[in-house]
Amino acid sequence: MERGLPHLPHELISNILSRLPVKSLCRFKSVSKPWLALITDPHFIKSHLHQSMQYNMNQKLILAYQFSRSVYSLDYQAPEPAIAKLVLPYDRYQRDVKILGSLYGILLISTGKTLSLWNPSIRMSQKFSTPKTPSGYTFYGLGYDSVCDDFKVVMALWPSRKNARSAVHVFSSTLGSWKRIEDFGYKIYFWTSVTVLNGAPHSVVGRLGSGTGQVIVYFDATEEKFKEVPSPDCDGEDILDDDWSVFRLGVLGGSLCVVKKFLESHADVWVMKEYGVKESWTKLFVVPTKSGEFYTRDCMPLCYANDGEVVMVLDWEKLVRYNPKENSYKTIEIARFYPYFNVALFVESLVGSERGSLPLKNLTSLCFTKNGEVIKEIDRKRLAAYNLEGEKCIGCSPIFLGNSQKLGGKHCELGRV
Repeated sequence: MERGLPHLPHELISNILSRLPVKSLCRFKSVSKPWLALITDPHFIKSHLHQSMQYNMNQKLILAYQFSRSVYSLDYQAPEPAIAKLVLPYDRYQRDVKILGSLYGILLISTGKTLSLWNPSIRMSQKFSTPKTPSGYTFYGLGYDSVCDDFKVVMALWPSRKNARSAVHVFSSTLGSWKRIEDFGYKIYFWTSVTVLNGAPHSVVGRLGSGTGQVIVYFDATEEKFKEVPSPDCDGEDILDDDWSVFRLGVLGGSLCVVKKFLESHADVWVMKEYGVKESWTKLFVVPTKSGEFYTRDCMPLCYANDGEVVMVLDWEKLVRYNPKENSYKTIEIARFYPYFNVALFVESLVGSERGSLPLKNLTSLCFTKNGEVIKEIDRKRLAAYNLEGEKCIGCSPIFLGNSQKLGGKHCELGRV
């Protein structure tokens, strides 16, 4: 008499699945209805994300080349890193894709005046336009409101015209709309960049009024206001109190990171080991900007490799592994399609596939079939089913709605296409 497979407790199955790559989990949705319910459960999705972030799993670099229509992912931990082209969630004829933020597996990307919140791991996205504002310096940041379970995009404007007002606009992914909340009380530089930490976008901006120098600010997505973060001191002086220096802000090893560039010589890399505590700022290492074959005008640490080396981008055109102990670089050889790119650290996640996480009426991917394929809207009258593994359209059909199904509802279970 044959014996069946042993019954495993639900908690054990959940624990095992939470350690798997997203690609495998998308396939496993078709194993059974209980597995589909588990993998799309918000608690499981958060557990999977926590595992990936805590143990440095399922993390890649996302690259968007300047003047390119394409975005690529790079497994920087692989012995021979290779880039893979990602399928964009919009018209392939769009140009100049930029990565503006990365948070919990969601990317904020721009193409001209169009923005998208995009999870490339599960092919779900939300597209929206930029707010209408006067000309000037702007920056966009991606944040997460944990109280309302809402991804928010903040846009800050420093106008170029003297009589124009600065502004802060906030987009809610749940509401699908922008609102103006206040004036922006800081100066934005042409080199101002944004990094995301603890669910909040951070940036280096200039002080206004009697204050001098620069300051680190972050946007609290729950309270919808900008707040300041203390910056490091060097020889008794704040290193940001220098209007003539260029600073880069990033995240390294889960800590806020500041890079101060000294022309033609080196760059100091500081990290805030305890967030919000000024005294915890530590100069981690000094990066030579002239070292053998390497010469760089700009550098930015991105993440740690498993062997402790630091993955860095030099001049936004070269990826390297930097060894702080030996003070040396090694180039990460990748195919180059255009001279310059912007890059972000990305963790593969299921965020966006749970019910109600993003408004489905604005999603490119509407839902999953019972076989784990993605239902996508081609136009207002047709749906298509896509196989995630082969990126192949496997069927197309007019929209069929049952008595209880509504296109754009919280969840659709279209069993046939």
